Amino acid sequence: MTESFRFQKVLTDVKTGVYVRNYRITNEELGMDCRWFIEKRRLEGGVSDGVDIVTVDNGALSFTIVPTRGMGIWKGEFKGLQLGWKSPVENLVHPHYINLETRGGMGWLYGFNEWIVRCGLESFGPPGVDIITDEEGNKIEVPLTLHGRIANIPADTVKVRVASGYTLELEVEGTVYERTLFGPSFKLTNLTSTSLNSNTVRLTDVIENLKSTIGEMQVLYHCNYGVPFLEEGARVVAPFKTVAPRDAPSVERIDEFDVYGPPESGFVDQVYFCELLGDEDGRTCVALIDRNEEKAVSMSFSVEELPCFTIWKHTDSLENGYVTGLEHRPSFPNLKTFERKQGRVVKLGVGQKYEVHIEFSVHLGREEVDEVKDRIEGIAGRAKTKVYKKPNPKYSPT
Repeated sequence: MTESFRFQKVLTDVKTGVYVRNYRITNEELGMDCRWFIEKRRLEGGVSDGVDIVTVDNGALSFTIVPTRGMGIWKGEFKGLQLGWKSPVENLVHPHYINLETRGGMGWLYGFNEWIVRCGLESFGPPGVDIITDEEGNKIEVPLTLHGRIANIPADTVKVRVASGYTLELEVEGTVYERTLFGPSFKLTNLTSTSLNSNTVRLTDVIENLKSTIGEMQVLYHCNYGVPFLEEGARVVAPFKTVAPRDAPSVERIDEFDVYGPPESGFVDQVYFCELLGDEDGRTCVALIDRNEEKAVSMSFSVEELPCFTIWKHTDSLENGYVTGLEHRPSFPNLKTFERKQGRVVKLGVGQKYEVHIEFSVHLGREEVDEVKDRIEGIAGRAKTKVYKKPNPKYSPT
């Protein structure tokens, strides 16, 4: 589709000194009958003080992007249903208040409450130690914190656009830099878009290595869902090729890896590492479906771009954060040293770019839910899932 932009507004550009504190554009201002808006605000007070948010409403679906937190998506809503989850971390937290090294490298959790949050780009996974070669050629130990830094880096540029073509498109584009001297240097360009009255959010990321040497890159899309899509009897449906438990607690319920229980105080997390099948274009689809099969959320992406899929079950009490993470990535969330040995850490050459395209959709009613189930079944075909009953050394060091 060829698009001609009706409107563009630069909200932030660090290099040119542009910063718009509050802004709103609507269909009325552009002389359109169809209802939509894009609104930018700066939050004030508490740990949210100074956080920028951009809310997009296409007339049916709304979602809030957080440029201050790496262009993640805080939460969304579709026809009155919440997209995301209720975290014990109730409000958005400015990176100023996050110490990634606290609690043994688990400080990332002090700001974790988004619907869709990126992890990386130098590393993701549990805290630990990596071995690298420094600028003088020496082998040194480098501490890695939980899930890296990208979610706590503010965007350098933010633009909003309204584009016309086959349909009306609402777009937010941002760039985030993760860089340091004597270390990795990456540029993330994110485009988040939706169509008028659509049930879908599209996310396109381009990650570029800015150094004059090869750079190791890891990226994880931590997509989190709670009530009302997560409930007792809900299940995750996907064209599974292989499924393996991460550890002993996951082994205990391996036969129910795709089914969720009710909120359970003191629940011990269960994690399952999966490989998925793709269609003739390499695209796959994952859905979280409620127990009555009347509503679902789905994610569509490329198994070539994101070959590793993880189910994270954290069905603790509602107060402690009843949530599941459906996570896409080029590697599994183990220590970087382990993933490097498995050949799953992405190596980007000088100026090389890594692209990711994901669609997030909502499906209401039996007919729509059946359609997404049929799509997944069509990708799976007659293939049978290989389910490992214990941790597999290919997927985890446990």
